[in-house]
Amino acid sequence: MYGQFSYTFSKALGDNQNTGGVVNGTVGGPTFGAAASTLRDPRNRRLDKGLLNIDRTHIVKANGAWELPFGPNRPFLASAPAVVQRVVEGWQLSSVFSWVSGAPLTFTPGTTATPFVLTTMGFRSANTADLVGNLPKGSGNVVKGNGFVQYYSGLSVKGAPLPNFGGDPNLPSRFTNQVVVDSSGNIVLKNPEPGTTGNTAIAMPGLTGPSALGLDMALSKKVRIGENRMFTLRADAVNFLNRPIWGNPNSNINSNTFGVITTATGSRTITFSARVDF
Repeated sequence: MYGQFSYTFSKALGDNQNTGGVVNGTVGGPTFGAAASTLRDPRNRRLDKGLLNIDRTHIVKANGAWELPFGPNRPFLASAPAVVQRVVEGWQLSSVFSWVSGAPLTFTPGTTATPFVLTTMGFRSANTADLVGNLPKGSGNVVKGNGFVQYYSGLSVKGAPLPNFGGDPNLPSRFTNQVVVDSSGNIVLKNPEPGTTGNTAIAMPGLTGPSALGLDMALSKKVRIGENRMFTLRADAVNFLNRPIWGNPNSNINSNTFGVITTATGSRTITFSARVDF
């Protein structure tokens, strides 16, 4: 029998260098030259300093193996008939457990599927949303509904107040910006004003995506078939709990699917194997 356990408490801080540019026809991809490593706002450098995408506050991992106490020289069935002893001896149960807290999230005002969308600041910046209210406590929870999986419980989106486009009555009908409101209808997040950057950080502190829980199990049986030969039969179950590992939610405040989680991994997989050692 053996076991290992580890716990890591960490915080990864650094400068989130913007990579908003057009490369190979895609927006928000890696860039080079003048478009790379630019400040969002030279007058507010703190917007570029914060959590990195690799930040995970808590990481718990454990693994172990246990020889089942049956058979000769074991606490149970040591005096059983020889046939029974052959059946119950040599079993080993092992497992690998992990739990990792979620990745930091970013509220964006973009209208495309790219992580950071070019807005009023042009190629020099990847913009974020403006925080004008208080985020509800416990808003970062996975809520499973009828045909959808929702994050940001207590938050929803609605149309932003119509601006005055120079008094032209036809332009407001094409205004599609949204605001994020709490359960009382108070505005929490909105689009930054034209020519400005959002006041929230990229990978903002205190807001993380779903955590990931994993448990893998294995059961093996060894049978000696000669003086120098051993036969092993093994069953492995990856994601033994068959628990989904949810992807990050849509954090685009101008999207009709704001807060919806559309990706998941972690289906249970069971494999059987046999081996002869000689």
